[in-house]
Amino acid sequence: MGRLRKELRQTIVDKYWEVIELLVAHMFPRDPNDKKVWSRMIRSGPAKNVIFAFEAKLKRVPDDKFEALMAEIDSMEPSELMRRVFKAGLSQLPKKQGGRPGMFSLDVRKRAIQDIGVEYARRPRLADAIETVAARYGMPTKYLRKVWKNRERLKQ
Repeated sequence: MGRLRKELRQTIVDKYWEVIELLVAHMFPRDPNDKKVWSRMIRSGPAKNVIFAFEAKLKRVPDDKFEALMAEIDSMEPSELMRRVFKAGLSQLPKKQGGRPGMFSLDVRKRAIQDIGVEYARRPRLADAIETVAARYGMPTKYLRKVWKNRERLKQ
């Protein structure tokens, strides 16, 4: 199976850029002087990563599929292309760390877990060790039990 030649790949990528810039021009109408600014912002922004991935996929396409790809681009609605760009781009963004922030810093929680291990060696029950360490650090006992239960996650 042949690979799509570099000049054909570049033609397809240029066509995609053209459609993206056209859509952005409709979404955010500006004066003609801003067209270059918008083009530069788009090409250096989130769409850049998507186009790199798109171009990498095109390398595996045979030359005889070039006409079909160009026809697909010409027949595609600009909004459909933008949806694809956003979908691919959003998947590459870093994920926001969810959840409520801890009551105590990570360092304090790790030290409390270590102290529970030391106290547990001295006490007959784990609950007694947790109560002792919770009092030492001023933590609610229930909170320290949850920290202890999820101690494997703190190691990561």
